[in-house]
Parts: sequence; C-alpha cells; structure tokens
Amino acid sequence: MLDWAYNIKLAVGKIDIEDKLSYPQVTESQQMSNIQSQPSTTVFFCVESGHFEAQTLLAVECLRHFGGRFANVPVLAITPRLGPSLTRETLRRFDELGVTYIRQDLGHRYSWFGFTNKVLAAMLAEEYTSTEQIIWMDSDTLVVEEPELLWLEPDIDFAICSVDKNVGTSGPDDKNEPYWLALSKYYNIDIDRLPWVITEFDRQRVRFRLHSGIYAFRRGSGLGKGWLKASEQMFDSHIVYNKEVPFPGDDIALAFGVVEMNLRWRLFPMSYNYEMTPTSSIYKHEELHSAIILHYHYVITQADSCTWLLKELQSELPEVYNWLKERVPLNPKIGGFNRSLVRRCLQEWRVRKYKQFAANSQYFA
Repeated sequence: MLDWAYNIKLAVGKIDIEDKLSYPQVTESQQMSNIQSQPSTTVFFCVESGHFEAQTLLAVECLRHFGGRFANVPVLAITPRLGPSLTRETLRRFDELGVTYIRQDLGHRYSWFGFTNKVLAAMLAEEYTSTEQIIWMDSDTLVVEEPELLWLEPDIDFAICSVDKNVGTSGPDDKNEPYWLALSKYYNIDIDRLPWVITEFDRQRVRFRLHSGIYAFRRGSGLGKGWLKASEQMFDSHIVYNKEVPFPGDDIALAFGVVEMNLRWRLFPMSYNYEMTPTSSIYKHEELHSAIILHYHYVITQADSCTWLLKELQSELPEVYNWLKERVPLNPKIGGFNRSLVRRCLQEWRVRKYKQFAANSQYFA
C-alpha cells in the first residue's frame, strides 16, 4: 500500500508557520482517539440543472453505500445562483436519499465565474447546518471507502489536499511567483505568511497550494463568508494569471482566505481526492486499490471513457465495479429542451462576462 494511502501522521499547520516545513505531527494514538470522538458531520454538494443533477445523485448514493460511518450523515444539495429548476425526478430521488435541497439565488455580482457557485454554497451550508463540521464534495466524486480522515480533530478548523504544483509557486525564482506576490500585496498579506506545503503527487515544495474538490471545515469558523470575501477581493484586484487561464480556479482565493482567517489546518492524502481519468498523469492503476474518494471529472458521462473506468475498477475495486456498472454512463442531457436552452444562454453570458473581465485585467504569467 502506498505511503500516502496509509500515512496518518499528517501535516498539521498553523498560519504563523515559519519559512520552513516544520509541521506538528498527529500520532496514531491521537488519530484513533479523534476518530472515536467523531464530530457530528454534514456533507454538502452544489447542484445545478443538467449533468450536475445526475452526478450529485450518483455521488450521494455512493456515499450512502460505501461511506461507512459517514453513510448516514445529513446531506445538503445547494443551488446558490440563477438557473433552471431541477427536474421532478431529481427532487424525488433527493427525497429518497435523505437529501435536503436548498435553492437560493444570491444574485452575486461575480456569479458569472464558473466556481462562484462552490463558494456561495459553502457560505449557505454553514448557515443551514447545525453539525460540528461540514464536508464539501465535488459532484464528480465517488466515496469508495470510509473517509475517516475527513473527521476534524478538536484543534483543527480545516482539512484539504494539496495534489500538485500546477499554478503554484515554489518561491522567488518561480515563474508563478509574481502572480502570487501581486495577490499577496492586494490582500495585504505578507507572502511569507503563506505556509509551505509539499504537494502529494509531484512532491513540490510550494506556497499554500490547495485543491478544493474535497475539504472539511468546522462550522462556526466562518470559512464560507471568509472564502467569499477572498474571492471578491481576487476579482476586485483584476489580477489574473494569464490570457489562457485568467482565473486558475477558486483554490487560490481559498488559500488566502484560510490565511486571512488564521484557521488551524492540516492536509489529508491524495487518496482522498484521487483523480481518475484516462489522460491523467496522476492516475496509476496500481494505486487504485488504495483510493478512498475517486475524482472522475467527465469520465462517466462518455461511453468510451466510462468503459475504461469500469475496466480499471473491475480488478482493483470489484465491489465498486459491481455497484457502479448498472448506473453508468450518466445521461448529461437532463431536463428537456427548455432547460437546455436556458443553460446554454446562461453559459454564453457567463463566458462573455468572463472574457470582458479578463480583458481589463493585469496578467502575471
């Protein structure tokens, strides 16, 4: 079994960390004690009309089946911005699966950005839940084993994975450093306050590079509002990465938000956000048996790639294969012609706003 799959001596950080890697460690006995205490937990997803409906239903059903002690936790599905209604069938299945659906168009000024829905959903989740902690899962994820490391220890506010360097920076000589430095100045945060982490996949030492496909946070920490504030600041700054990818995602704003809120954090292993696509440089067949949460992206909405995924699962995770094979491929065209037309119009408007905004911004990479 791989080190990242079973190593429970995970990095635990505080935001005033020095300019070196010197994390306190979580011992096995501490880990087991924390697991036994099991803080009450809610899982939430962001759902919008279309393929997200099918993905979210599959994700919840998989959690209910393979989640172990997480299988019966409360689940929220949140629609926080303008869009067509979900289908009656989706709402019926939510009811069967014990999902609470929240539809609340917040009319946010940056709702055109693709990932703003995630940030708004986090803020609403913190408002609507009463459990001790809250877990976000992207809709295109599948829990295939009990994700016990998503339970937060009493002295931890936030847990997430750092997968790879990508747009991250390894320091002053990195080509991405000017982008992060410009954002730091705008946030009025000394760049050296960004903790150093080692990415799970490529083992790079980088400034607080996070991946928000899966994360857990303590209710009452203010993460949702803090992340929204950091996202608004990122857009207000008009500082963008480059012309091809003006805004690399919501993760960078999340990193600055966690620092600004001075949250106590730790990282969990890549097995908890394991990318599984036929073109991924991260995915390795021999590692699949150690995965806890699969992140499949587009794969099970396309026949060819879905066949590939099932074949991979058949030998390494046969129980998951047997459960999944009758449920995929998913139908990405849900809701009929009228909903599809509205989705298309919204997408065209969002792309247009995105390009207009990026054209009036300052590029750094």
